[in-house]
Amino acid sequence: MKVEALYVHIPFCKVKCNYCDFLSFTGCTDELQHRYIEALKKEALLNKKKLDLEVNLKSIFFGGGTPTCLSSGLLVQLLEFIQANFPIDQGAEISVEANPGTVNKEKLRHLFEAGVNRLSFGVQSFNKEMLKKLGRVHSPEDIYASYALAREVGFTNVNFDLMYGLPGQDLKDWERTLIKALELNLEHISSYQLKIERGTPFGQQMEEGALQEFDDELALNMYKLADSYLGKNGFRHYEVANFAKLGYECRHNRIYWHTKPYLGLGPGAHSFLPPHRVENLGVLSSYISMLEKGDNPPSISEELTLPTLMSETMFMGLRLLEGVNLNDFYCRFGQDARSVFPRAIKKCLSKGLIELNNGYIKLTHLGLYLGNLVFEEFLYDN
Repeated sequence: MKVEALYVHIPFCKVKCNYCDFLSFTGCTDELQHRYIEALKKEALLNKKKLDLEVNLKSIFFGGGTPTCLSSGLLVQLLEFIQANFPIDQGAEISVEANPGTVNKEKLRHLFEAGVNRLSFGVQSFNKEMLKKLGRVHSPEDIYASYALAREVGFTNVNFDLMYGLPGQDLKDWERTLIKALELNLEHISSYQLKIERGTPFGQQMEEGALQEFDDELALNMYKLADSYLGKNGFRHYEVANFAKLGYECRHNRIYWHTKPYLGLGPGAHSFLPPHRVENLGVLSSYISMLEKGDNPPSISEELTLPTLMSETMFMGLRLLEGVNLNDFYCRFGQDARSVFPRAIKKCLSKGLIELNNGYIKLTHLGLYLGNLVFEEFLYDN
């Protein structure tokens, strides 16, 4: 089995944002962070020994949490360990997520010199009040300062995560966010609607009636505005929530969308090693203590059935605007997708949500706005 992507979870943050349901922890000591890095190294070696994998990494992604909460020394140490123990393509994409205000020139220079070539900043908004509502610790000024430092040390591939559908946000505010981002001449923009999850501060506020669900029509208009505005300014809309200048599509996420094998390290991290999906359990203390004993961290594994694998290949692939290559589907599964999903294809074609074109099934412009309806059809049609 060929594995081309590695995800490394860094679960530390300065503060927990009001909407965040990712596995992350605040107030962690230097000692705990050092122990965690050593545990990650041990998990990497255990996986390398245990799994019969042909590893040739084309992508490494440090996500979180906030990886840049770690010292540059720890991050570089971890990256150098991976480079020493796993074959890596010469032109591999190596990404680090960062929050504005958690980097300085020295930290960015160390990362760049160690081989990191893509930065993804969790910007979310340029509106000071919106940032406060979200529980973000950075200011608009931090965004500009961190971005300028990234360019100064040599980064030429920078993404901003932007968020719409925020409490109290209107279309004009979202337009200002897009304008400010475009003024910086980025290579990539990810645009996500705020999703309120149970167990988060926002989720609690919604249960108490202090926070209302965002208007669906306004959210759709915000999505359309991003689609139109970014498209007119040099960005190609290549995935439901992602826009890139030519040649700067996120290679790591493409591996997810094409449902190719990948390996994940850290508590809460997922690995996809067909036909198995493995999830490390999200208890930081257990993760570290078991690896310090030389044991595998606690995890759960699910063997996916052929129908499930085919469904996931369809609805993940349809997230890409290029769509699902029918020949690739047949080569992988030995079946024609049109025979596997006759009802879903017929229904979505009749409603103008998908189209068959040059050997691909892909979303139409209307389908792009109603993507979840399409994905559900392929989820249940086999």
